[in-house]
Amino acid sequence: METHAATLMYGIRFGLQGRRFKEETLARMSTKRRWIFLASLSLLLVAAVACGSGESGSGAAGKASIDDKAFRSFTGVGDNATATVVAAAATAAAGGAAATAAPAPTAEATTAPAMGADDVVPSGETTVAVNQVRAGVGTPRFCSAGCAEDIYITGITETLFRPVYGDTAGAQPEEGVLATSYELDPNLKWLDFTLRQGIQFHDGWGEFTAADVVFSYNDANRNTQPESIHGQAGDFAPLIKNLEILDTYKVRMNYENYDSRGIRHRFSTFWQTAGIVSAAVFDEHDAEGMRDFIIGTGPWINETWIQSDKIVVTAVQNHWRKTPSVAKITFLEVPEASSRRAMLETGQVIMAAPALADWNTLISAGFELNVDSGHGAIRNIGMTGNWWEDTRYYDGKVLERDTADRAWVSDNDSGAEYELARLVRIGLAHAIDRQALVDSILDGFGDGPMYFAYQPPNSHPITLSHASDFVDVSRGGEGGAGGWEYPVDFDLAKEFITEGGYPDGFEMSNVWTGPPGLTQELMTAIGGIWAVELGVDVTLNNSVYSTYRPGLVARTTSEPFLGCGDDANTSMPYDWARGFVMSSWSDGGYGVGMEIPFAADNYATVALETDKSLRSGMNEAFAIKGIDAALCIGIVHEPIGTIQNPDLIAEYEKLPNANGNLQQFVNLETLVLK
Repeated sequence: METHAATLMYGIRFGLQGRRFKEETLARMSTKRRWIFLASLSLLLVAAVACGSGESGSGAAGKASIDDKAFRSFTGVGDNATATVVAAAATAAAGGAAATAAPAPTAEATTAPAMGADDVVPSGETTVAVNQVRAGVGTPRFCSAGCAEDIYITGITETLFRPVYGDTAGAQPEEGVLATSYELDPNLKWLDFTLRQGIQFHDGWGEFTAADVVFSYNDANRNTQPESIHGQAGDFAPLIKNLEILDTYKVRMNYENYDSRGIRHRFSTFWQTAGIVSAAVFDEHDAEGMRDFIIGTGPWINETWIQSDKIVVTAVQNHWRKTPSVAKITFLEVPEASSRRAMLETGQVIMAAPALADWNTLISAGFELNVDSGHGAIRNIGMTGNWWEDTRYYDGKVLERDTADRAWVSDNDSGAEYELARLVRIGLAHAIDRQALVDSILDGFGDGPMYFAYQPPNSHPITLSHASDFVDVSRGGEGGAGGWEYPVDFDLAKEFITEGGYPDGFEMSNVWTGPPGLTQELMTAIGGIWAVELGVDVTLNNSVYSTYRPGLVARTTSEPFLGCGDDANTSMPYDWARGFVMSSWSDGGYGVGMEIPFAADNYATVALETDKSLRSGMNEAFAIKGIDAALCIGIVHEPIGTIQNPDLIAEYEKLPNANGNLQQFVNLETLVLK
């Protein structure tokens, strides 16, 4: 098959930039390398090897009514009336094997953060460009998707823990921020936090205590606040039963279901957690009145917060942890990547995330690439609409789903109908020229072609052991166990589509890519090839995420989208439990348009497993099934980084982070201007 000719055809057909598809670009695809990214990427890949390697959500049944004051100050918690079935389910999934032994209940000290310096006098002000400023809301229960992360990324609120600068592998314990240590119950029923003393909230709202931690989590958690629309309301519910006060500076978190991902996962700025706010504000203003009070203990005070416009923060003099060098910083919303580049070049902003295609030009002009966060994303296509689970995994709740009539969808995971839909998905997976996309749209950056959303990085030993062509079981091969790479083969792809019952192709309408950017370019290119080679008529939906998300939560989505959950981030340690958002575990919150039994099983078993190497092996088996089922079809690896102006910046330590919020401009208290 004339791959390059086909690439030119779809490039012309769908109006992509001609420079990316002209013949001289294609001719240099096999040799093109980007030395500066490889130098940075090597740090990420080494970290990934060392560690063994959307937002997501779930909703567990909560109490019918909650006393707003009482649930913040539990002093004792009885047995849950609907006891969890996770341990039994995990044992059954493992063939009746006994549960893994729990770790010893030793208190684990964390790294102490640097303390603030009285002699630092904040001065000057500056601006950074971000792609989106979400609504800022002070009441946890009303702080919807993205809000919570934005509030602690800005440094207005603080979290219990955070990563150590440069530790992208997670090899070191998380640094204690508002917590100083934690202790895990040997039976995995609770986790106790010892808190830091003497910390003050902004604007005279008093000393930080256990009551503030309990309020911040319980008001966000759908288990304890059923009305919560907090970004992590559904994520917390299957994990956290509630938090209770043990004493003024000690808190107990009672597990709903233990999750082996631990502190870095749900209690650190690395991922998605709760920024700690003041319970005193709630006591004085109640839930509605608290909306406008974005009050924390961080090194930055909220001055102005205007959704879709800007956030302005000012420095806290003599902050307990780190007094900022800069007096005022503005996070300015600039949705268009081209505009962010222009503002960098003119000096209007000191840092931004321009389009990846602009990185080389800016680097050549003297700008610096910052990939300190260690973040990267496996761009992939989620084949939504495959609702195969009949009951919710962890409590048996009956699930009611409508199965749409789509070429890639089946009612369940077995039988003739399933196999026809699987063949269609396999055909689509073979009709993607991933290397052409890496070399053109990604301008040579990234970790190369990818084949499954939840595979490890390409340099990982697990991936290397599967670095051969996927031979489908219908062709007499061993499926994903033998190889993970779908070779680009349009003739073979057409055979699979035909065997799946669609010799003339089919419609794939309303494929969500998000606003113009890399994902839209990728799907435009892929859709062009699918139209030419397979007769698949793709139309795109580039609306903002907030308009697409409700269908994922309500389980009504049946058209593919460019994503299959946050576990497709290569910054996530590979031993972390995967399958949550691909399964009924996430019912009631964000999912990825499918509920798959083997994904539910994988999450249950890996989340309970305390042996890191065994967790990685389980995730390898999960990837093998994922390759064979072609449910989250990998495309390419996108590095996530920002560009900064070295003429204006003397120092800045961006912490490891797996979130994309506010372009990952976390830890701006370390920013020093020239």
